[in-house]
Amino acid sequence: PKHCGLIAKISGRVRLAEEKKSNVIYINNEETMEEEIAIVKTGQVTYAVRDTEIDDKVIKEGDYMGITDDGIKAVDKKLETCVLSMIDEMIDDESSIVSIYFGADIKENQAEKIASKIEKKYPDMEVEIQEGGQPVYSYIVSVE
Repeated sequence: PKHCGLIAKISGRVRLAEEKKSNVIYINNEETMEEEIAIVKTGQVTYAVRDTEIDDKVIKEGDYMGITDDGIKAVDKKLETCVLSMIDEMIDDESSIVSIYFGADIKENQAEKIASKIEKKYPDMEVEIQEGGQPVYSYIVSVE
């Protein structure tokens, strides 16, 4: 019958409209996610395996380096000083959360000490610590 073809055409158009709507939602979600990712700053702390000079910083073998999206922001012989200096460089007026993932070479109480110092310095900041267990990088940090 004729009406079956009409129903098929209508349902086909509805399905096409739903697919287009779904694609629009997907694109909007993707754009939103990309915008959110763009405001997250990341950093990691590792140690130098040789003497060098990078980003106008003199680095000696064994020094700790705080490396952010913008380059090396902290260098120190003390791990705690290095990670705290790097985090200071990462935090701005828009920041609200610091997430710290501690590596295989770090004990939880060491990470808790870092988190406590950040909370004291930035009382409005939410600070999270997680065992990352990653090798090479003592700390991986995100600030958003």
